[in-house]
Amino acid sequence: MSLEFSVVIPTYNRSNQLSLTLAALEMQSFPREKFEVIVVDDGSTDATKDLLMKYRARYKFTFVSENTRRGPAAARNLGISQARGKYVLFCDADYLVLPDLLQSHYLYHSKYKNIVLSDTPYCYTGIYTQYFPDFSPWEKKQMQYFLEKTGLWKKEFLRAEEPIDIITPEDILRNMEKIKLVLGGNFLTAELENELLKTDVAPWLLFITRCVSVKKEPLLKAGGFDERLVRGAGEDWELGYRLHRLGLSFLSVNKVTGFHQEHPHAYRTLDKNFLPFYKVLHEKFGSEDPELLLLSIWDSSDEIFGDIPKYKNTLRLLKEKDALPDKTRHMADLLIKSCKR
Repeated sequence: MSLEFSVVIPTYNRSNQLSLTLAALEMQSFPREKFEVIVVDDGSTDATKDLLMKYRARYKFTFVSENTRRGPAAARNLGISQARGKYVLFCDADYLVLPDLLQSHYLYHSKYKNIVLSDTPYCYTGIYTQYFPDFSPWEKKQMQYFLEKTGLWKKEFLRAEEPIDIITPEDILRNMEKIKLVLGGNFLTAELENELLKTDVAPWLLFITRCVSVKKEPLLKAGGFDERLVRGAGEDWELGYRLHRLGLSFLSVNKVTGFHQEHPHAYRTLDKNFLPFYKVLHEKFGSEDPELLLLSIWDSSDEIFGDIPKYKNTLRLLKEKDALPDKTRHMADLLIKSCKR
């Protein structure tokens, strides 16, 4: 039987959270014989390799371990090269998926051709599967706030020197409903959610690899991820823009199909020498497209994320600038000139 999906999971030092994500994939309602899971260990120094060597999956499972850390773009490209499915679904190691994830993606791809299907913007609700001593004071207060509601918060957590498991793989396999007891919040505003769903301008902003799927063929045609881009520099959006230029449409799955396992925000620290993704896009395509030109205002995808409503509204303004009053059109022209400098 042919494979419909290759689930590609890059990981770096996320062994405990990865174990939960792998367990959650065992609970999929989609037929197990129709998907595979490929984990690419990007040079982890924790227990990840040991976990992967001992893991006995109830679905087709492959893992590849790199000796040195090369970054998520390179890890995902390695996963693509190993993929045998018709569609590639990228999933973060800390994204705990719900049982209908693959079935939902399959139904969309069956109905719509040549699409990128994203879990954004409904993939940002947090879930506290572990307590981390490295949580900032604010992050600890947030966790306490949510877990006190369900009686799972313990004062001893604050004295811990090592991470503490709140949810285990066995919990996932025995009673996945337990995850409802550790749900956190969603930091996205209603305005940001609405703008991410709109595809009249910059639809490629939906290509966020927390959870997104696309046919393998256009991924290969686009050339995969640009490995010069490191975490947080926009390697997913850079590829998303190229898929957009190939003519693919972008859709949201339009419901929650998983939760982000919370971890210290400090783990997301950018490489000091990172290359901004807009520079890579300018190098490849120039800067005449306003969607690329405006990106020069921000350095990284993390920076632009909260400003997506401003970015998209400005694009709409520039798109219609010839029909604007003289004064407003003049301001739009000045903005374009300043971005080109």
